[in-house]
Amino acid sequence: MDIPEVKIAVIGGSAVMGVDFPGALDGVEVHEEGVVYGTPFGPSAPFTTAGIDGIEFLYVPFHGITQEIRNVEPDSAGERLFYVLMKAGVTKIIGTALCGSTNRLLDPTDVVIPDGFVDYTTKRPQSLTRSLKRKDVEVESTMYRLHQPFCPSLSGLLVEGSRNAGFPRVFSRGIVGVAEGPRLESPSEISLRYTQQGIDVVTMNLVPEVFFAREIGACYAALELISNYGEGLVSREWSGHDAFGNFLDRWSPPAAEAILYALRNMDVEDDSCGCSRYRWKTIIE
Repeated sequence: MDIPEVKIAVIGGSAVMGVDFPGALDGVEVHEEGVVYGTPFGPSAPFTTAGIDGIEFLYVPFHGITQEIRNVEPDSAGERLFYVLMKAGVTKIIGTALCGSTNRLLDPTDVVIPDGFVDYTTKRPQSLTRSLKRKDVEVESTMYRLHQPFCPSLSGLLVEGSRNAGFPRVFSRGIVGVAEGPRLESPSEISLRYTQQGIDVVTMNLVPEVFFAREIGACYAALELISNYGEGLVSREWSGHDAFGNFLDRWSPPAAEAILYALRNMDVEDDSCGCSRYRWKTIIE
């Protein structure tokens, strides 16, 4: 099936897995659901095309990861997902995920809209254009800056949306540490790799989204919802069911509402943030 021209995308994550996003939400009209697109890396995850208040957007659940599509290279979820977004002409991207607190001042149910990240992964693709060239796809190679990895305009909308949705505390900045996963971290790792390095939360799937968005010239912002404390951060027992089951039943709906607020209020033509200009054609192919 041909990839449609759509300017906005939402990359779903665990933070909205407790709701049927986006179809079950008020005001959302689903146009196509479960559509798989062909990519040079193999079939994509199923996409949904939907609209809200006349604003069309693409949605893919859980970072484009499925039972068949993993998040590590080669032919990763990120490569397949961003090929679709590139061909669609997407210029605004919102991501979301659950995360663990690695800052003793941050608690479960807090929302962090990050302004920085540190990549601790080792198996994720690092360049969409290079991955495409390895598949003999003709594409212009790009270089980019990441001094402003998250779009301030989209991030501001997520802050407003999260506050309006009723989250107890919403932080307009923070640093995300991106772990390889799929396991959670040990107390020593939380302390030495994250807390002592000034990192506020840890998650697994912000990479490669944050730099692939820049590579295709799109704005990107993320809603990070804290579901648990990092191991050893505080003296508190928790179980996976508490953090990722009951928690989602309560907090996925407001996370979804925060994202819808951003969709309703973003200006798809506004490029005053500068995100699209922090990339250029490389001198070395």
